[in-house]
Formats: sequence, C-alpha cells, structure tokens
Amino acid sequence: MLRKWLCAALGLFLVGHLYAADTDRKEFGAGIVLGEPSGLNGQWYWSNRSAVDVTIAWSWHDWFFTAADYQVYDYVLDAPREWRWYYGGGAYLTLPKNEDGTIGLRLPLGLKYHWPHSAIDTWVEVAPALQLAPDTQAELQGGLGFTFWLR
Repeated sequence: MLRKWLCAALGLFLVGHLYAADTDRKEFGAGIVLGEPSGLNGQWYWSNRSAVDVTIAWSWHDWFFTAADYQVYDYVLDAPREWRWYYGGGAYLTLPKNEDGTIGLRLPLGLKYHWPHSAIDTWVEVAPALQLAPDTQAELQGGLGFTFWLR
C-alpha cells in the first residue's frame, strides 16, 4: 500500500514538473523542509506571482507525509525586494505505519527570503489544516525550509 502512495506522489511531482515546463517563468526549485516531519520539497513557478509546491516528508515517529499546494506570492510592503509573503490552498495525505492514513485540506501562509546574488531561498510556513478522513479535526502544520533554484 505504501508503495502505491509513493508512486502516486512521484506521479504528482512529475506531472507538476511537466506542466510547469510550459510556463513563462520556467523555474524549478528543489529543497528541504525541517520540522516534524522533515523531508524534500519541490516548487514550480507558473507565473511571476503563483507557484505549485509539493512536499514529501518522513516523521521520526514512522509515518509518511505529502502535501501539494497552490501558492500566490506578493512583496512585503516597504521591505526590500528579497522579502516575499505567500498564501494558498492545498491538500495533504499522511500514511502512518500499520494504520489507516489521513487526508485533509490546508491553507499555507508563509514568508520567504531570497538571498541576494544566490539561487537560495529560506522560508517559514504555518498552515492551518482540516483533516477530513478518517475523522474531522483541525490541525496546525508548518515548517522551515530552504530552496535551491534551478534556472
């Protein structure tokens, strides 16, 4: 069963990459997410203001997490152009070891800093979430991440 879900997550990752290859911006970012869970992150810009973000992570407590979000970016008021904030919506899936998984919706809100003269972003995100199955309950997700941009 886990193999089936990993294949589905990889398929989502590849479809997003192929779709993003036809956009104006043509940027792909690969990185890491630190927190609980920690893992890998991929991001594709669809335009100068929007992106798709996919996270695949593993917990210290033997469970797998994947999330896909659509994000909209804007600059932070009078701050330097390296600072951007984002918001969006998406879905997540968790697969605990020897248990049924959970599925839900999430609303990420984050702050991103692009290091000048480099291809690296640092970001922090908070995502209120609503678990839909197997039961309904509110959650709070988030993390700290680093993205390396391949142009």
